[in-house]
Amino acid sequence: MSAESQKGDGSPFTLAVASGKGGTGKTLVATNMAALSSAAGLRVVLVDCDVEAPNDHLFLRRAEESASAVDVLVADVDASQCVACGACRDACAFGAIRILGDSAVVFDDLCHGCGLCTDVCPSGVITEVPRRVGEVVTGLTAEAGALMLVTGRLDVGQVKSPSVIRATRAAAAACAADLVVLDAPPGVACSAVAAVRGADALLLVAEPTVFGLHDLELSLRLGGELRLPMGVVVNRSPATGGEAVDQLCERRGVPVLAHIPFDRRIAETYARGELVAHALPDVGALIASLPGAMRLAASPSAAPR
Repeated sequence: MSAESQKGDGSPFTLAVASGKGGTGKTLVATNMAALSSAAGLRVVLVDCDVEAPNDHLFLRRAEESASAVDVLVADVDASQCVACGACRDACAFGAIRILGDSAVVFDDLCHGCGLCTDVCPSGVITEVPRRVGEVVTGLTAEAGALMLVTGRLDVGQVKSPSVIRATRAAAAACAADLVVLDAPPGVACSAVAAVRGADALLLVAEPTVFGLHDLELSLRLGGELRLPMGVVVNRSPATGGEAVDQLCERRGVPVLAHIPFDRRIAETYARGELVAHALPDVGALIASLPGAMRLAASPSAAPR
């Protein structure tokens, strides 16, 4: 079993791939890394946690797939029996309930399904009912090896992306794997936290621009708050210049593991929905080394980050 595969306790090594902003090449790294690891003989599960705009399936098409709905519980008030006492409104920590006229009214988007309102309602007129917010699609891809793709999709108009992300990760956890790759949504808000929390390591993909540097700093803070071992990949790295990312990472004690070159051929391959590793073996070699490097970064003997 290689260094990129299972941990000592037999559970899969879970590697989250994230970025402070969109467009840095996070999906490029995640999809190619998953495909290369699968081709090397590992059982790989790629989890598309970017549920508002999932696109891993454009690069790794499933041979077959199955879908399951994601439901969340929300409070529901029987308005005909409600006495508008306000107990539920006062108990709700999320401001999801208001008294309008002669009844309590629940705002579904704010409801967290904690069930407290049902407990405090003196009339017993509040229940919890399921509401669909998205779906999880699972299936083996047509790539060589055993590569499972699990995709979370948030329904149009819904806001509860963390709920869909958690359901997506739960579906992935049911798959036999040596390596789990989490393709996280960009940024550092609730969705990103739901995607990377509990991972064994966090691989950040950055670009050497003013914007990329600023958002990398935010991502490094997120990884630090979650106490995750981290590494950085610099995408669209120029032949000269662009040292700012390396300098930031050196100050933060986070290793820069690879520089993916600024190459028109990469952009052309990516735009066609093809894997860069197949078209450009030299870039593929860089990406193939990342799981092993992150596995070492997450080992108990590694220096704290």
